[in-house]
Amino acid sequence: MRTLLKSILAAGVIAAASATTATAGAILDEIKERGKLRCGIYQNVPALATLDDQGRWQGFDVDYCRALAAALFGDGDAVEFVTMTFAQGMPAVKSREVDMAGLAITYTIGRDSELGLDFVGPTLYSGHGFMVHKRTGATKIADLNGASVCVVAGTVTDSLISDYFSARNLTYTPVAFENTNQRYEYYENGRCDVVTSEIPFLGTRRLRMKNPDDHVIFEEVFAKSHMGPVILESDPQWSNVARWVHYALIQADEFGINQENIDEMLKTEDPELQRFLGVTETLGEKMGLPNDFTVNIIRATGNYDDIWERNFGMKSAVKLPRGLNALAKDGGLQWAPNWR
Repeated sequence: MRTLLKSILAAGVIAAASATTATAGAILDEIKERGKLRCGIYQNVPALATLDDQGRWQGFDVDYCRALAAALFGDGDAVEFVTMTFAQGMPAVKSREVDMAGLAITYTIGRDSELGLDFVGPTLYSGHGFMVHKRTGATKIADLNGASVCVVAGTVTDSLISDYFSARNLTYTPVAFENTNQRYEYYENGRCDVVTSEIPFLGTRRLRMKNPDDHVIFEEVFAKSHMGPVILESDPQWSNVARWVHYALIQADEFGINQENIDEMLKTEDPELQRFLGVTETLGEKMGLPNDFTVNIIRATGNYDDIWERNFGMKSAVKLPRGLNALAKDGGLQWAPNWR
């Protein structure tokens, strides 16, 4: 009996290992065979995903899609952008409509442990804040007792507000909308008193309003937030690729490697830089990528600082300092593990 039990357990272990092996690389192989990455983005959210005057997508999330495509194919344009709302993003990943949802989705324990999804990053560290009509006279969160708040249906924001307000004996009325554009449109038209989002996104939206000076963004945050793209977690090789693309952007930032100096950096004799750029060793090949995948990423998008600056930073209309998104050596939270 004991021998039979051992045999059953051993067979179970082998079967589980076989199942894991069978899924490893399946998504990555499918994407490679297709020849392009399918990436979900917002229809029109400033700093994250918008069309420029030439009809080309630009934005923080768009750049992450292009970085991943560059790592896979050596071409940042080898990507099909699929526009969607926040509520459509995670289901689209699970149904395989898209390979990645680049929607700046907030990372939570529930989403990570219950939905079968992997979060890439965090690519953005922030905090939830409030923007109010100046006519309300409100200057701090305590002034919002009884206010109506525009939120996007299906997000964690409503529960975050509820927890914060309940703990302080405050009340509010949620007014839910399907997508971000509806929420801001109705807020601007006075359908609700307050709109909430991560502070960088409030800043980008205020710029587009008819009278930006009529709206106040509180400095207070009521919940911490760190966000990133989302992929399926069933393929560990695919998860590793997506994760290390993010780390490559951070590591390039730490090394000071960008689009302007990449050709010169490739001549380096520094063994650490050679390893990162794929001049030596086969780190990329072991992941199922070209050994110079980091070079392809940098050529396509630049490093993390380049992406930040053109979408949120001083080269953008938003003009936000990096803050929590600065490198760890500069007092922020962004850092990459050892590249070896």
